[in-house]
Amino acid sequence: MNKPLFLVPALLSAAIITPVGADTVDFTTLSAGKKVVTRIDTQTLEAETTTVLRKTGAVWVEDEVATEDARGKLADEQASDEDPQQSVVNDCDGNGTDDAADISAGATDFDGDGRLDKCEYAYGDLNLNGIINQQDVNILLGWWGIPNPQYGDLDGDGSCGPSDLGVLLARWGPVP
Repeated sequence: MNKPLFLVPALLSAAIITPVGADTVDFTTLSAGKKVVTRIDTQTLEAETTTVLRKTGAVWVEDEVATEDARGKLADEQASDEDPQQSVVNDCDGNGTDDAADISAGATDFDGDGRLDKCEYAYGDLNLNGIINQQDVNILLGWWGIPNPQYGDLDGDGSCGPSDLGVLLARWGPVP
């Protein structure tokens, strides 16, 4: 049995990283009644797959609907990263207008990097410093469990929780 590399306590939840193979780890986030396991390639730092489990009595059972939804979001994310149109037109919010034009029209870009703040927040750069790191984890944890948080609801389910932390960790590093 693989031993966890480390345990990250987070309010009423925890995160565990367990080596799976030479180039992959399972990142598990736990909270009351819910567990999300995301397999991450340690070479590319990309999420390969994710599984959502719910506690039923004393056992963990896969929540097939939540797992399918999480895997769909992961596939959408990976497909958008490979979209050749992304290099032609910089339209992170998908509104059909180049981000530079949006900023010229009044959209916020507080850090002046030419990217819409709402896209950076949605990606996981919660402090707009161009990199997803421990500071962003701390911000996400500050909104943990709060309905309709201002920042950190990366999976769009209306609260900050384990799957948001998994998304943030899967995107760890410089913001594209």
